[in-house]
Amino acid sequence: MGRLGMLLFASPVQHRIVETAVDLAAAAARQGHSVTMFLLADGVYCSSRALLSAPEESVLHRIAGLPASVELVNCGTCARFRGLEEEELLPHARNGTLEDLVDLLSDCDRFLGLTGEG
Repeated sequence: MGRLGMLLFASPVQHRIVETAVDLAAAAARQGHSVTMFLLADGVYCSSRALLSAPEESVLHRIAGLPASVELVNCGTCARFRGLEEEELLPHARNGTLEDLVDLLSDCDRFLGLTGEG
C-alpha cells in the first residue's frame, strides 16, 4: 500500500480542517495505507493527552482514537514552545524535527498540506 503524508497547522479546537484531516487519515488507514501527520504551530495540540478530557463526541477524541498505523509527529520546536513534552503526548505521537518532515516529503506517495486558512 501507499504512504500518505499530511501537514497540519490548525488547532484542534479552532478549525474544522482538523476533522477533515482525521477523516482522511482514518479512511486511508482503513484501506491499508501508512499515514503520517506532521503537526506544526498550534497543530501540535492534536497530539496532546489532554485531548482525552474533552467531551467524547468531539474531534479531539477522534484524534486520540486514530489507529496506531497513523503516526502523529510534532515539530519539536513548536511542541516545546507550547509546553508539550514527550510524556504528555498520545501513544502514537512523538516530538520530531524538521528533518522528519523532509523525510516524509521524500518518502510519501501523496502529501497534503492542511493549513486551516481560507
